[in-house]
Amino acid sequence: MPYMGQEDFRSDTMTSDPTPTDSISALSTASESTLAARPPRGLHNIFFGPNGLRAGWRLAIYLAFVFGLQYLIVQRGLRLIPGVAEIMKQAQSSGVLTPRFELIFESTAILIVFLAAGIMSRIEKRPLGVYGLPAEGAFGKLFWQGALWGLGFESLEMLGIFALGGYSPGGFALAGVALLKYALLWAIGFVLVGIFEEFLFRGYAQFTLGSGIGFWPAAFLLSAAFGAVHLSNPGEGWVGALAVFAFGMLGCLMLRRTGNLWFMVGFHAASDYAETFIYSTPDSGMLAQGHMLNSSFHGPRWLTGGTIGPEGSALAFVVMAIAFLALNWTYPAKKPAN
Repeated sequence: MPYMGQEDFRSDTMTSDPTPTDSISALSTASESTLAARPPRGLHNIFFGPNGLRAGWRLAIYLAFVFGLQYLIVQRGLRLIPGVAEIMKQAQSSGVLTPRFELIFESTAILIVFLAAGIMSRIEKRPLGVYGLPAEGAFGKLFWQGALWGLGFESLEMLGIFALGGYSPGGFALAGVALLKYALLWAIGFVLVGIFEEFLFRGYAQFTLGSGIGFWPAAFLLSAAFGAVHLSNPGEGWVGALAVFAFGMLGCLMLRRTGNLWFMVGFHAASDYAETFIYSTPDSGMLAQGHMLNSSFHGPRWLTGGTIGPEGSALAFVVMAIAFLALNWTYPAKKPAN
């Protein structure tokens, strides 16, 4: 049965035409009710755009999850375990990396960033793989191509420093079982480094920020952040941080060209492995326990990088430029389909 208000409305509309005053009053009432139900437009635009919640807010939520999980898992978890706490304290105070520290820290960091991204993927209703590391490409052709390029990249720089008299490889520091042991442990450790750092700076963050301000502006900002965080390493300096920034931009180029991060995971892991274990030099100001050679640097800081290591050398920028040109040629941009 219709309620009384409907009967009154029908009766009025059938027996008399609305006057202009009545029409204006009705429109005004409808507009007021609509505005009351809708939040202020300016405030709404701060948080929402044409595609929903703005990219900056989504990135902020992701980072909040990362820091929250880091506090729960590391500060309230791992640091309360006496043996683990001591390993982390020694690495941070001495500036010397150990395989145990690398395996524990990087595995935990990967867990944190993937948990945070997994939560965001559920919120955004997207598969986790769209953020740069699809499972179907894991350790496939692109990864191994990147590893070969990374070894070549680092070897070219070290060859240049050696040719200019700044590097001596010395003899072997390890042999037999110890050599095999550390070769394997550092290989695993630096693959974990590659996965963590590439996903943190060029995974969810690049995907999300790029959707808001564009791919290359996001790449620039995140690569700058990538370089800045390395300044916290003992022995690191602004030249090394600038080289890390350039490395980040190279990573973004290859993300753009290959469609995911697996090439750069391989490149990142192999270049760090070559620098730290094979050529046995400082990496971002950090030395490693269990390196292959008794190597040494001698000569000016601009050539050797000093305490920073090869990434603080002027040759790092020359080799980086060569890598940009070579990879840009080898992996050309895909032509858009008609």
